[in-house]
Amino acid sequence: MERHLDWAARQFGVELLEAPVHTSRFHSVGSRVLDAGEDAWLRVVYDDPDWGDGDYFGSNVAANEIHGVPKPSVKRWSEWEDEGRRMRGEISTFVADAAISAGMTPTEKPVLSDQWLTDLDRALQALAAHPLPASGVDAAHVSNGIRAFFGIDVDVGAVPWTTAHCDLHWANLTAPQLVILDWEMWGKTPAGYDAASLLCATLMYPSSAGRIRRTLTRFLDTPAGHVAILAAAVRYLRFADGGELTDLALPVRHLGQTVIEQL
Repeated sequence: MERHLDWAARQFGVELLEAPVHTSRFHSVGSRVLDAGEDAWLRVVYDDPDWGDGDYFGSNVAANEIHGVPKPSVKRWSEWEDEGRRMRGEISTFVADAAISAGMTPTEKPVLSDQWLTDLDRALQALAAHPLPASGVDAAHVSNGIRAFFGIDVDVGAVPWTTAHCDLHWANLTAPQLVILDWEMWGKTPAGYDAASLLCATLMYPSSAGRIRRTLTRFLDTPAGHVAILAAAVRYLRFADGGELTDLALPVRHLGQTVIEQL
């Protein structure tokens, strides 16, 4: 992947400025670069049919159509093949502020300003207003998960669905200025799913989770929001079943049971 990053830098005519940064599963690699005298970000990713459903490979570029949300924009891109595997390079606008956490859940209590929370609320409203894309979270997959983990049947397709980031957690959010990173998975979800996902990722810090819930109450405290919380809970419980994020299993399950009482 690092050789592909070097090759892509030469093809794009940019200068690598920092050591490569890999994602946790080495699915992509990126680095800050100098592009015509300006800071930018070069990312190289490979196409993996097991990585996700839908046209996720071009999702970062497609997200350029989303407005009113603080996010990077892809400036130009190119694709090539390496021994039958499809590769993609993207030059994006540079985000100066760092992600709040290296992982989905923070290792310490997030320090968030009231303005940051207000900006997040506005960003999710703008995102939800974007025209509904064709693909996203699979309703049957969510329904099966709710049945498996909580023992109830919920018609996930009966609630309103909106456009969402679909992977909103602390590694995809920057501070002190809010920018939402990594748009590879964005698509349609039950309304409130992004807010529910971030709430679940914050449950180890109850006071911070309370601030998230109060700020994003318009997304969470609705019938659709309750279903979205269950959908997000299922995702985290599946992670825990696979040995990841196991500390969240009990609080996420408790949150799900609380929501079930409200359904």
